[in-house]
Amino acid sequence: MPMMLIVMEIIRIIITLQTNIIQIFVNMNIEIIVVLKSKIIELSLEHKLIGDNLDDYKDSDLIEIEAEQLVVSYCESNVYLVNGFPIKKKILPVEDLEEDYFCRERYKLYLDTLAIQKEDVSELMWCYVSSFWEDQFSSKDEYIQNLKDNIDSGVFYDITI
Repeated sequence: MPMMLIVMEIIRIIITLQTNIIQIFVNMNIEIIVVLKSKIIELSLEHKLIGDNLDDYKDSDLIEIEAEQLVVSYCESNVYLVNGFPIKKKILPVEDLEEDYFCRERYKLYLDTLAIQKEDVSELMWCYVSSFWEDQFSSKDEYIQNLKDNIDSGVFYDITI
């Protein structure tokens, strides 16, 4: 067998392996998203059972934070960054950051920005919003447009990333 044919066969095998590896990772990511969506929906059902007094409001907030944290953890595990936030910022000296730099509002801006940029995050955030507050948006497209408008306005968030 001539050397050129051997090289071409090796290249074909490498490309096939790369394609198979990529497909494995895509399938794993899809499975992770399904599990996360299921957990978000489960939390939303728990959220709907909460009453209207002040103690219930605190419980409600904790459930919302838990659902948001599921998506944040997913984003961090995929090394999704927005201007280095949050991973690269965590390695900076504490004195280089504001006291409350890693606040909930900044994480919400992080998630909103990624929901606009990344389809997988968009799916998770749409699951979160549409299952916790069913009547807030009529469609995912409306939700994404609202996120864009909020970020572009420059007044919705009191912080930046």
